[in-house]
Amino acid sequence: MSFVSITTWRMTGETETMGHVTDLMRRKYFPGLLALGATHSMLVDAELDRFAIVTVYPRRKVRDEAIAHISALRGEGAEEFGAELMDAYAGDMLASSKD
Repeated sequence: MSFVSITTWRMTGETETMGHVTDLMRRKYFPGLLALGATHSMLVDAELDRFAIVTVYPRRKVRDEAIAHISALRGEGAEEFGAELMDAYAGDMLASSKD
């Protein structure tokens, strides 16, 4: 069973843009999450100054073993994105359109 993490963020920097966040995700944070065991990660433009990052792991144990590194990435990201972490959710994937 896959395990999914969803974080929501709010941009706080006056000059930050979704283009800036998108570039950072592609160059640095997607590769970092994949290196920590994620199978897939997505950036979602939620509305106005908010975005979400959805990351899929093959199972909970993979995410749990990498949680310290994931927390460090979130801290770095907050600074580089010019954003604050609003919420973090995680849980087992119960169903998918790919089933």
